[in-house]
Amino acid sequence: MSKGKVELDLSCEVKGRKWDLYGFSYETPDGKFGGYLHASSPEHASYMLEELKATAVLDGQIVESGSF
Repeated sequence: MSKGKVELDLSCEVKGRKWDLYGFSYETPDGKFGGYLHASSPEHASYMLEELKATAVLDGQIVESGSF
């Protein structure tokens, strides 16, 4: 198994506003998992999560650069 990692900024700037990193979790028959999103407030993060649930699509596996 690869020891690669994905690093996320704890905050970023979007249109001049600071967005912080928020975590979310979900359960499947295979276990409990989690993910992250950036949002401007906890309330905004909850709205973003609702949008994700309604519109998210799978883009594919994330692989290390140069590991084809």
